[in-house]
Amino acid sequence: MTAAVTYIDSSAVQALKDLYQEYKLRDIQIAISNPSPEVLLTLSRSGLVELIGKEWYFVRVHDAVQVCLQHVQSLKGASNSPQAPFSSVENKPSLFARLSKERVEKLSITDLESGNGRPPLPEERDSKLEPLLSKDH
Repeated sequence: MTAAVTYIDSSAVQALKDLYQEYKLRDIQIAISNPSPEVLLTLSRSGLVELIGKEWYFVRVHDAVQVCLQHVQSLKGASNSPQAPFSSVENKPSLFARLSKERVEKLSITDLESGNGRPPLPEERDSKLEPLLSKDH
């Protein structure tokens, strides 16, 4: 979760890139949730958004956890080939539109972490949690 992080510098970006590379060697996927617009812009400009994958950035910690759990289950049930956590991410709102919407709702960090910031998703939507960034943007 990055909500409490309001600024990162080039050293922090390099540390995240190094962490990503180390985790990649161990088949561990990094997911980023609730980045501030400033941090997200820095990550984007540094190439880290593309490196990690846009589908691994989320507005809520709850969504990130749910998608990670689904991803692990899909890997257990399928072959060892890498899979993206989403079958389709077209027609999703832009990154900054989604961030703005979350900020307008004025949710506390505790609410974001616990998933209490919104009513639970209907069961038919659980497997289609949306990332913060779409692959097309």
